[in-house]
Amino acid sequence: MKFNLSLKYSHLWVIDDLKKRIPDSSNEEIVKRCVHTALQLQDNDSIFGTIREQCGDGCFASEPQFEVDMDEDDFNKLRQIYKDYDFMEYGTEEEEISKTIRCIIKFVEEKPDLIAI
Repeated sequence: MKFNLSLKYSHLWVIDDLKKRIPDSSNEEIVKRCVHTALQLQDNDSIFGTIREQCGDGCFASEPQFEVDMDEDDFNKLRQIYKDYDFMEYGTEEEEISKTIRCIIKFVEEKPDLIAI
């Protein structure tokens, strides 16, 4: 599934830091690795259920950054996660999936050792 991923600059900084650990990797590759690994953890409450993941000021300040061609199974899991957690409504499915990925990136930033990159 191809979609435009909307991120804030703080998420891009995390991706840049991860790219230092994996030479010659693209932003898209880093995002897909983070998503796939986070889904394999099967600990969604730790990633998506905390109060810090609920929207506040700036939640809608993310902007499309780059296109991601994600595995359809992973995309569908993110779609279901968005429905399962009480996120604020977004205008498009791309924005909803982007929200779940922003949560994953924030989780990776806070607990990088849990994500096998």
